[in-house]
Amino acid sequence: MTHPVVRAALLAALSLPPLAAASDLDRVLERLRAEIAAVPGDDPAPIDTVLARYRDETGIDLQIPVAGDSDAPLPALMRPANVIPADWGAVSRYLRQTDAQHTVPVEMGELSLSLLDLDGDGQRDLVQSAYSGGTGLYTQVDMLRRDPQHGFVVPTSLDPQRPWAQGQYGLSGRGSDQGLYWLRIDGVSYIAYRDGDYYGDTLLLNRPLSADPRERSPTTRLQVRYGREHRLADPAVHADGEPLDANATSIAADRRLLKHIDRLLAALTLDGDGVAHFGDEQGRCPVPPGTDPGEADIWPWRGAGSYTFDTAADTVIRSGKQCYSATLIALRSSYAGDHALCCQLWLYRGPGEQVATLDLRSRRWVSGVTVVPVPPQGE
Repeated sequence: MTHPVVRAALLAALSLPPLAAASDLDRVLERLRAEIAAVPGDDPAPIDTVLARYRDETGIDLQIPVAGDSDAPLPALMRPANVIPADWGAVSRYLRQTDAQHTVPVEMGELSLSLLDLDGDGQRDLVQSAYSGGTGLYTQVDMLRRDPQHGFVVPTSLDPQRPWAQGQYGLSGRGSDQGLYWLRIDGVSYIAYRDGDYYGDTLLLNRPLSADPRERSPTTRLQVRYGREHRLADPAVHADGEPLDANATSIAADRRLLKHIDRLLAALTLDGDGVAHFGDEQGRCPVPPGTDPGEADIWPWRGAGSYTFDTAADTVIRSGKQCYSATLIALRSSYAGDHALCCQLWLYRGPGEQVATLDLRSRRWVSGVTVVPVPPQGE
């Protein structure tokens, strides 16, 4: 007679999908890796280019009016012509049971829902996207499995370290460079989550509503590294409708200084980890006269930074008797449409004393695509 504990373990193992299901995810990830690596070098968004080939076009999108946390009455919902009664019944049931039209924080007055089959059981599941805005321009995306008896099932417990394994994704428009993609590859639904910065992108591929935990929470992802080139824009300093101050005017007119900066930018290198270097990390400017003694040891002079940009590299720029602390900045935004406008060079004449923002024109290309482990703590 089999021991009860052993018998339970055997039954659990038999209930899992075959190992081929997990290897299918690995094969698809490798397929995407090869295609991204093969994208022409002049394509600034190779991940988007490849994933567009597999965009899932089977979904039905709905815009549901919301009242936020008020008790304001809402108009009666009518079934759209392209939604079958069974699907509309599941949507209506979900909205009644969760009171999502009153409880989900939404800034734009509408809750975005999509109906599409995410787990391959022939029934449309639910994707709910709620834009709540805030300083981070935040959007919460939740994917809910369709149960034949209970409708769209809200998970009762979540792993805060890997929310994407249960179909939850948080996207920030400001302060992050992220993207979420619904894919259909060889008839199978996948979700791809991209998270990027100046140094590169990571791409996580999973199936959050799969019955197989290995597909919900994969152990590997893609890492895409980029080569970078920067040059000064022409003009390098713009005023945004306001006249330039004396410092910025002087810098904008100093052609010798601007040519020197372009030479420094041309010499920028990226190491094996994608980190940028000007090659003079040990250099620094003399402490300006009149500097507060408590700030005399501060270097570089740029300060602590912000969540809205990456500090890519620092250098020293000298022009005559003037010495500047220069910082290469890469702005972080999920809505950035042109990678050529990603970056600026900020010049400082003393600790925290910024005197100019120089606009750059930038180019990036794929320098490597590898499969790497997902960190133990998740994303």
